[in-house]
Amino acid sequence: MDSMDSTTLRQRERADLEPLLHEEGNNAGDDDESHHHHEDTKATRCSNFSPGSISNLCSATLGAGALSLPYAISMTGIIFGVMFLLLSAYLTIISINIIIEACVVTQQFKFEDVSKRLVGPHMSIALEASLLVFCFGTAVAYIVAVGDILDQGLHSITFLWEPGSKFVSIYSRERVMILFWTVMLLPLSLQTKLKRLEKFSSLGVLSIIFLVIAAVIHSIIHGDVIGSGANSQEEAATSAEVNSLLWPKSFVSMLQAFPIIIFAFSCQVNVCQIYEELKPASSITDTSDDVPNVMTLLKLKQQMMTTITRNGILLCTILYLLIGVFGFLDFTKTTTDDILINYCIQVTNDALMTAATFSVFLAVVVAFPFNILPARVTLKLIFDRLKTKRRRGLCSKATNCFCLDRQPRIDEDTNSQRTSVSLEIDAGTPIQSDARGSSIEPLLDDQFSGQSSASLVEHVLITLLLSGGALIVAILVPGISIVFGLMGGTAASIISFILPGMFAQKMKERNGSTSRVGKIFVWGGLVMGILTTGTTLYGIFNTDSADGNTCTLN
Repeated sequence: MDSMDSTTLRQRERADLEPLLHEEGNNAGDDDESHHHHEDTKATRCSNFSPGSISNLCSATLGAGALSLPYAISMTGIIFGVMFLLLSAYLTIISINIIIEACVVTQQFKFEDVSKRLVGPHMSIALEASLLVFCFGTAVAYIVAVGDILDQGLHSITFLWEPGSKFVSIYSRERVMILFWTVMLLPLSLQTKLKRLEKFSSLGVLSIIFLVIAAVIHSIIHGDVIGSGANSQEEAATSAEVNSLLWPKSFVSMLQAFPIIIFAFSCQVNVCQIYEELKPASSITDTSDDVPNVMTLLKLKQQMMTTITRNGILLCTILYLLIGVFGFLDFTKTTTDDILINYCIQVTNDALMTAATFSVFLAVVVAFPFNILPARVTLKLIFDRLKTKRRRGLCSKATNCFCLDRQPRIDEDTNSQRTSVSLEIDAGTPIQSDARGSSIEPLLDDQFSGQSSASLVEHVLITLLLSGGALIVAILVPGISIVFGLMGGTAASIISFILPGMFAQKMKERNGSTSRVGKIFVWGGLVMGILTTGTTLYGIFNTDSADGNTCTLN
């Protein structure tokens, strides 16, 4: 398929798509059979559009990153904070659309495979490193958030801390984190299908929505600006105090806040799989055409994914604006890098905020496996490549390599297909392995169907390495805002902006043109990544290390 003339292929795609995408009014002259076929195709496409895909995208986006948005706005001021959020949302939509277009052009459905096909194997190695760093760092941040929430929740249960209680002598935050990871996070990490988590991802999105509603209510009732905190002040706010709410503290503080916002919108590592799992129209899959049929499916799914992206990111943006602005107005100067700490539920016993805190807990738990899965796929890809190199090295040293020498030589494209199939089995999503439409879907009906015992062991060991390693780091380094800042300035910049920009450039180069959007993404992502990472590191070594938690535990 790669050897086909691109112009001819596009003409064939357009010819096949025209009768499927035209509105009913354009087919007024068609006969009844064509009319009914058009209606059936349209209805089938609509019936296959699952809101669960929007929920999956939102669940991959929403998470613990929302907890630091009020702190980010406290550094940027409301005006620049809102502008940064809207800009990040817009750039995220463009980034996702570029990635999906790259999936269609390359007919690859893993972020790593798309990168290898478009920008070459050397850049794909940088992508693999970025994916591992990003997903692993995000998992660390989520476990830290879980530990903080569990710690506050348990301290809010007064009878556990009564004098003479045995719970006091055995309790530690680290033990609770280890126990919860063993019971809940590890089993979720072992899942192989995003579809299996669809019902739970809806719960995660609803949990974040509940947190936002609770934060708005708390700000209106108790906030420093519009709540009881403002009514208790004897003097009206001065012009300087108003300006401190609207404008950033400094240019450095803006740079420190920007990667936190970038991190909050990061979901690109999952969009390829969400796109691949969309169900095409059955009336089209039944056709006997070869290449045009595949491209028609991809184009129709691309249209579906565009709608999913727009709706999903719009919902996330609204939620982020509400919690960011109202959370900041609630505590103003005392806003911490984890907004849940400000609510002090272990002291106030506020029923609404206690419920909201545990709604975040549910959202973080659901989002956790969405980071382990792509990290596992990436790590498995690295291991498979190392195994191949080792086999070739043994063959070159051996005196009798009859079996190995008789195997077909694995070139770049063949290796990509082989790895793609093995990764799809690991990810649990059905694919078409080639243009003829052969499918491995029957192998994926059960969680580990089609896998040997060795593959199952490898799956478990890699998951333990990633998920268990994240637990260890979270226990040792519990600074959640620093994790968000470093991830947003390094791995998130590469995955969200630099690589999609390179994809756009390479796809334009195939047509003999250049992409201004691609250049802006590449150079803008590179400059902002360097600046924001530098300011985050500067903040680590040049700020007061006092604990921002002013709550007094029982």
